[in-house]
Amino acid sequence: MLKKSVLVVALAVAATLPDDARAQAVGIGGRVGTLGLGGEVALGLGERVVVRGGMGLTPIEPSLTLSGIDVTFELPTLYNVGVDVYLNGAMRIGGGLLFKSDDPSFSAVLTDSTDVGSDRFSPQQIGTLVGVLASDGTVPYVLIGFGRHTTPGIGLFVDFGVALMGEPNVQLSAEGGTLSDDAVPLRTALDQEAAQFEDDAGSYLKFWPILSLGLGVGIG
Repeated sequence: MLKKSVLVVALAVAATLPDDARAQAVGIGGRVGTLGLGGEVALGLGERVVVRGGMGLTPIEPSLTLSGIDVTFELPTLYNVGVDVYLNGAMRIGGGLLFKSDDPSFSAVLTDSTDVGSDRFSPQQIGTLVGVLASDGTVPYVLIGFGRHTTPGIGLFVDFGVALMGEPNVQLSAEGGTLSDDAVPLRTALDQEAAQFEDDAGSYLKFWPILSLGLGVGIG
């Protein structure tokens, strides 16, 4: 469904352009970065405008330690479609839409008694701690980049930007423990911990950084 949405948006952008600005060059490429590992296609519309769409997935599950707890993250597949405007031969600014297949999530298996909210729970009581960073499925992004995707031949490109995630919220649950996360006191403690995480993160949850490095092939 997301793939179809990206294609529909790209075709709609191209269809609104005049006949003399329709695709004149094509570029394909592979990239790696905060949008995952994936590829993209670029359609040149005149000298300065390029419509670009792509997808990226994270083949590994990154992990780190937060407050002494080993946490494993599962990141969604990301799709993007947008328009780049070249300011000169290589430098460009752009914007568009970022789609995600699901919300980012994380899980942690506790090994020691841990403070959750204002109470303390044992590993047996909680089981596996599961978190979700819930936000809109489609969000806008802006970027600045270097490298021309549709220039004939092989070349490097890089993107720096940010996706505006709106007002995401953290949702915590517990699975497989002796306590139900729908019942007091665990439910109250999970909600308190989620609220504290949002307060600690502040405005950082509202932005998804974009940093991509890629290798492209242009077909003039």
